[in-house]
Amino acid sequence: MTADAQLARRSLSQPVLEPPVPIADPVRRRRITLAVALILMISAALRLWQVATPAEYMFDEVYYAKDAKAIVDGRVGPKAPLRWEAGDEVSWPHPEMGKFAIAAGIVLFGDRAFGWRLPAVIAGLVTLACVYPLARRLGLPPPWALIALGFAAADTLGIAQSRIATLDVFVGVWSVLCILLALRYAQGGRHKRWLVLCAAAGGMAVATKWSGGLALVAAAILIFLVWLHDREPVAEDDGAEPAYLLGDVPTARSTFVGALPGALLVVALFILIPAALYVFSYVQYFASGHTLADWRELQRQAAFFSLHLKAVHTYASAAPTWIVDYRPVWYYFEGGKMFRGVIAMGNPFLWWVATLGLIAAPILALLRRTTLLLPTAIVVAVLYVPWFATSRTSFIYYMTPVAPFLAILAAAALVAFAGSTRLPRHGVVVMAATAVATAVLWDPVARLAVWFFWRLPRSVSPTVGWIDVGVGIFLALFLVIMAVSPWTRRWRPVVSMILAGAIVGIAVAFLPIVLNIPISPGHWSHIMWFRSWI
Repeated sequence: MTADAQLARRSLSQPVLEPPVPIADPVRRRRITLAVALILMISAALRLWQVATPAEYMFDEVYYAKDAKAIVDGRVGPKAPLRWEAGDEVSWPHPEMGKFAIAAGIVLFGDRAFGWRLPAVIAGLVTLACVYPLARRLGLPPPWALIALGFAAADTLGIAQSRIATLDVFVGVWSVLCILLALRYAQGGRHKRWLVLCAAAGGMAVATKWSGGLALVAAAILIFLVWLHDREPVAEDDGAEPAYLLGDVPTARSTFVGALPGALLVVALFILIPAALYVFSYVQYFASGHTLADWRELQRQAAFFSLHLKAVHTYASAAPTWIVDYRPVWYYFEGGKMFRGVIAMGNPFLWWVATLGLIAAPILALLRRTTLLLPTAIVVAVLYVPWFATSRTSFIYYMTPVAPFLAILAAAALVAFAGSTRLPRHGVVVMAATAVATAVLWDPVARLAVWFFWRLPRSVSPTVGWIDVGVGIFLALFLVIMAVSPWTRRWRPVVSMILAGAIVGIAVAFLPIVLNIPISPGHWSHIMWFRSWI
């Protein structure tokens, strides 16, 4: 094994949350910057393409866009008999920051679809712009961080949420910023301004939806993990005491007790700043004549609603099923000779790989000391797993703040599978070719699968169906065995690039039902892989 290969393999087990090493080569740095800019420009074009269609309200826009217009008109004052309600607002269970963002679009571009949805487009693009630096700070080298950005750009849930005037995309952008700023604070010298900004971003998430508070929990855990790492003794002269995380500077010498004020500072900022921003989100509510007693009753009613909502909904689903794309949500659908619609669903290949990465993260950390997946897996778990405890009506689009981290986790999983952080020779070409092939060939492959597993057994005999099932199981087991076999280890870097290309390319199959493009019923049926997607 060459020295470079040994170094690449060792980087899989480097200390958790090590600060990223800057790119020294200016040419390489410019190329990475141009690649990031290109992905963002393509993503902006997709999000803006006919964003004003349909021109009517889609799904919960009937609440949030209407309420944003009520905010613009000043129709949030008290009304008898329920003084605590925010005037004509219907979405009173949620704080106002997200609705303020939608209202800003209405003020600038009018009470029409483009005005409602443009703030969501901007929030989605800012979220994407954070993915590359997030991936770097979570342990991925530059090429794989760029691939993680490509995965996030190819995530159909992110595209859909960036084209609808609802709150989740704003929870997502503030959550991503909160966690990025926490890493910037923890890995970059512990300057307090980054901690303040982190708390402010988390506060904006909470002031959009209460679930945004999970971002603050994830940020605190990441800071704590870096703190634990920095408490380990370092080689210093003259028998100096070990360095700790929460000092004012990285070289601060202290005991655990000496670090306590810094820990208390984190806790205080993470409580006081979000609380202040949360109350500030109701500035118009108070200015319109509501009292503090009205506000307290509003919070009590919102808590009861959030904890006990039991409404029956066609597209409701249990939280554990979200990550495997079990039950998407159709925001809009129109039938006839041509079908058109807008669906909220994750990129299936991306989310399934991320699911495997989430399962593999603790196993690899314990058995192989591969820690690359661990930080991102922790963030995903903190943002996602608490939803398992809820019994209220819930939907897959609550995964919007989690989705960017699924992209990073999927990229990290492919790195772990490849066994090296270095891209194979011509790896980018392999990935691009696979993406194009997947985008072009998914339809004939889908038709062949339907014929083999469905139409052929129905036209011949049920026995053929069981044979087909056996063939499918054999192929799946064969692929799994080949994937983990030591004999195929030398090919894993290339296979990882093929998988990366397939993740990006399969997004093309679902773009019509994310961008509201008319398609034939036959086309539609070929991308409805499971009955639960309909």
